[in-house]
Amino acid sequence: MIKRLVCTVLITGTALVGGLAQAQSLPEGPMRMLVPFSAGGSTDILARLMAKEMSDILGKTVVVENKPGAEGFIAARDLKQAAPDGRSIMMVTTSVYAINPAIYSEIPYSSKDDFKTVAIVATSPNIFLVPAASELNSIADLIKKASEAPENVDYATGASMHLLNAKWLESMSSTKMVSVPYKGSAAAYPDLVSGRVAFMVDQPLSSMSLIKDGKLKVAAVTSDKRWNQLPEVPTMVEQGYPDFVTTSWWAILAPAGTPDATMNLLHKAAAEALTRPEVTEKVEQLGADIANYSLADSQAFTADELQKWQRIAKEANVKMN
Repeated sequence: MIKRLVCTVLITGTALVGGLAQAQSLPEGPMRMLVPFSAGGSTDILARLMAKEMSDILGKTVVVENKPGAEGFIAARDLKQAAPDGRSIMMVTTSVYAINPAIYSEIPYSSKDDFKTVAIVATSPNIFLVPAASELNSIADLIKKASEAPENVDYATGASMHLLNAKWLESMSSTKMVSVPYKGSAAAYPDLVSGRVAFMVDQPLSSMSLIKDGKLKVAAVTSDKRWNQLPEVPTMVEQGYPDFVTTSWWAILAPAGTPDATMNLLHKAAAEALTRPEVTEKVEQLGADIANYSLADSQAFTADELQKWQRIAKEANVKMN
């Protein structure tokens, strides 16, 4: 009786989530965590951090499987078609989950109907990046230059998130600027650092090392209050755009139809991983904040983000074929 009571207490505290996994009979064999981007990027780094810790917690191997291409459509379609048994999950971004459905007229998945949110892993504001040597130091500088010579103000876009944030600023400021598409952030940064493009809106996980090295500077952050990791940088709210508050985030999804017991198990494993120093220290070093919401709050958060980005896309008049 005492042994049973001790075991129950440990499971409740998620110290032995692996025992819970066995009790609830997850299918045999390894799990896989899909990543909708190439290896080496910020999403891949977070996925590998979480996969390592969740493997330890669950007592099952969690293999990271990169499926890049088509703005995340390939990986998302794979998860949609996967058996809802807990063995297939995906590390997803704001772009893949919330922005793609808002701007693309044809998309091979429904975030609302095809997926369940397991956990929010990390969040960060977006940031307006300019070359270190740029004369532009604020959003006012940027808008002034765009008003005078819009053809001379171009911005890099490597994902739908970059594009929609920039287009929203164009709409709010009644200016027109030039979008220059790249195959991801990594491809855009050499031109941004060199000054070939004027600015880029991105999340800090891709750019914090360049900021720390003095190769880029930040004209604004999109949080509602100043961000603890860049406290000297004013927000868009402070710079005259009270509604311009956007967040980048990373979440783990499971296929729709995954049983509640399995969802609870996966969430507990992710929540435990997010308390481990190996994860918390690396996430902060990369330039993000640990989220670690409850399961219910995680699902409410992604539902709210779907609605928010639909509104932003409409206001920015952005629609892709």
